[in-house]
Amino acid sequence: MAGAWLHRTPTCRGLYDRLEADWFVVLVGTVSLLTTVVTAALFSQVPFYIHKDSALFQHAGWWITEGATLYVDIWDLKPPLIYVLTTMLAVVSVGDMALLHVLSIVVTVAAAVIGVTLLGVLVARLTADGLAGLVAGLTMLVMTPVYAFPVGGVRPKYFALCCGVAGLLLAIEERPFRAGVVGAAAAGFWQPGALVAPLVVGIGLQHGGRRGAARAVGGGLAMTALTVAPFVLTGTVVPLVVETVLAPLYGVERYALDARLLKLFVRFGPGVVVFPLGVYGWARAVVDDPPTFWWVAVGGVGYLAGFFFEFQGAIDLVLAFAFASLGVGLLCGRLSAPDRRLALVGCLVVLVVASAGWNAVLVTSPTTPLEAEYDRRDVNNYPSLPADPEGWPSMETIYWEQRQPEYCHYRLGVKQQYFAQETGGSLYEDDCGQWPYPEPPGEWLRNRLVP
Repeated sequence: MAGAWLHRTPTCRGLYDRLEADWFVVLVGTVSLLTTVVTAALFSQVPFYIHKDSALFQHAGWWITEGATLYVDIWDLKPPLIYVLTTMLAVVSVGDMALLHVLSIVVTVAAAVIGVTLLGVLVARLTADGLAGLVAGLTMLVMTPVYAFPVGGVRPKYFALCCGVAGLLLAIEERPFRAGVVGAAAAGFWQPGALVAPLVVGIGLQHGGRRGAARAVGGGLAMTALTVAPFVLTGTVVPLVVETVLAPLYGVERYALDARLLKLFVRFGPGVVVFPLGVYGWARAVVDDPPTFWWVAVGGVGYLAGFFFEFQGAIDLVLAFAFASLGVGLLCGRLSAPDRRLALVGCLVVLVVASAGWNAVLVTSPTTPLEAEYDRRDVNNYPSLPADPEGWPSMETIYWEQRQPEYCHYRLGVKQQYFAQETGGSLYEDDCGQWPYPEPPGEWLRNRLVP
């Protein structure tokens, strides 16, 4: 009889009952403890380490408090909300860059914990099964950067995850306006978060008809208006569009398909099995109940497609991994035998440990055989780039010394350099964000919409 062994082993039966009854406490405790302990341990090993991207976000937040203009004095691809956050943190830290960095780590840890927890709650609501929610949350921990990267500072992808999952949760709980607001905030932190918006509108239409869809759209427009309003008032809409819309289109990566597939194994190691498991979970859920779960498959396929457009590091697939984790949670919800459900939890714990070990090897080993094979097959994304300005300081130096750079191109990412090269720009510009085409923006757009 399925699950009979649980009744013959009181310890296992007690563990199973405890996980079912207290899944939320177990999930929150596990995610919080793991993320906090790993962050503290890494911080103690290399105190005040800061990732170069985080250095830009945090430095820009401080510089904005000193009068700098985003997308004019500071060139970047990311949407504005991460800079709203770092500006507020800079105000609180009153010019102390060490305190700003610590605060940035704290809020990023919080975003990671909340995002994973909300994913578990979302699955629990969808399946009316707390253990399925626990499984979905634990699956997210297979992606090591979820808990190992916050030590480097603030990163917008954690906040996009948090807002995206919260928007979907509010949508299925039939709060379309709030879902629209929070879902739009996901895109305000990171462009791929925009896929949440049509899902939220679709769920609103399904649950509340045209009124529900209209309220979701209204919430999204309200958030968008609040985000864009400062740029309208300061006359900097063109720089906003140039850097956050046009520049990412130029920066789409070239790659060889076999190399990109290898990269998936390099970055995720044994954790790569979560993707096929998630797809299987979507498929079963949609076949069994299409009206409830259609958006899970649509969102999952949409974010998996992002694999073909941008994949520099594992964190770039965080939303795809979230949907895959959602699929694993749905799969757990369809397992009726207690022994299989408990075995799935055990396998996930092993997979979390194995993925952490894999990531540790990547960090400590010069080059693994798999990495060497990937390097052999990979192609150069950008065959030619303008030379870096001679003697230009690193982002870490700019951050810790609170420099006010002479040129707006001071992060010097490859996409930034490529965009400047392809549009005839220069890395020595005092002000960024100029419209790069001969036609004015309105005429340029009209010519492309109307052949």
